[in-house]
Amino acid sequence: MRRLADLLGRDPAPLAATTTEGAILAIVDEALCIGCTYCREVCPVDAIVGAHQFMHTVIVTECTGCELCVPRCPVDCISVVSAA
Repeated sequence: MRRLADLLGRDPAPLAATTTEGAILAIVDEALCIGCTYCREVCPVDAIVGAHQFMHTVIVTECTGCELCVPRCPVDCISVVSAA
């Protein structure tokens, strides 16, 4: 942060605090998952793990809540929930 501020000729500013307020997460209903891997293919942060023809799950600490996986699921086993 200091090096970037020096490069830009500005005073360093404190980093913004992160918050999970209002954050959302994708959740896989593992009993319905058919292991198609479509959700895994579109996840931009690789938060979905599982092998082809096996159940998948979401690593909640990695999920950004982008919802790209929801429309790709052919069996509608992915839902989006509040992280709070």
